[in-house]
Amino acid sequence: MTLAEDHRGIRSCYLPDPSAFQGPIKLSLAAPAFNEAEGIRQVVRDWLDHLRQLDAIEEFEIVVCNDGSRDATGAILDSMAQEYPEVRPVHFATNQGAAAALTAAIAATRFDWILLIDSDGQFPITNLSTMLTELRRNQVPAAIGVRQKKDRLFARFGTNASAMVCNLLHGSSIRDFNSAFKLVWGPLLRALDFEAKGMNYSTEITSRLLESGVPIVEVAIEHRPRSAGQSHMKLFRGARDRFLFVTYIALRQMLLGSGVLRRPLS
Repeated sequence: MTLAEDHRGIRSCYLPDPSAFQGPIKLSLAAPAFNEAEGIRQVVRDWLDHLRQLDAIEEFEIVVCNDGSRDATGAILDSMAQEYPEVRPVHFATNQGAAAALTAAIAATRFDWILLIDSDGQFPITNLSTMLTELRRNQVPAAIGVRQKKDRLFARFGTNASAMVCNLLHGSSIRDFNSAFKLVWGPLLRALDFEAKGMNYSTEITSRLLESGVPIVEVAIEHRPRSAGQSHMKLFRGARDRFLFVTYIALRQMLLGSGVLRRPLS
């Protein structure tokens, strides 16, 4: 039985066929960036160096959306695009939020698989091989990285609390619901409708994947402290926005369950 036959609620055009799990892949990296001038050049170089030497990668592109940065982030990305043809920056004239930037980066991707990753270097690109191995072994269209070391205590509390509620709402048991490191089949991810603007993009993407009914594999990954630049998370504003967003997810699940909204990609 093929993946498409096993999930008849999703139109087959959004799901990979068995051949997608064989041989080298074509990969798009999608990342948001805001005021990351201090570290973005090294992060993108690390991505380039690693992806170029992987036999599992046939072709790749790096799509970074500069979210209206007030520093030299945009200029650095444009300079790297001149030097490296794989780098494809997207620019916002003004700051629109991390979720909006990531959504724009996803929309600009062209290849079969999309790796979602932050541009601050906290998710080493070396995690990709483990993700790809598990995704192929399970033959599923989405993999979520489970961070072994997470953020500060206050942020962990908010993350864990929202994850617990979201799992309850979806009837799921995702161990790192809010992980920003995901590897997803491109046609599926590009077809999903994302609405968040700020820092809740990781939660929304996991929620939309679960709504679609696609199987997901979870993979333990490395997560490092930020080595350059500053975090753009505002703790109390972030906690408020997270609470409101989880409330929205609860309302959305109620409307989906009652048939007022239709399931994504059905």
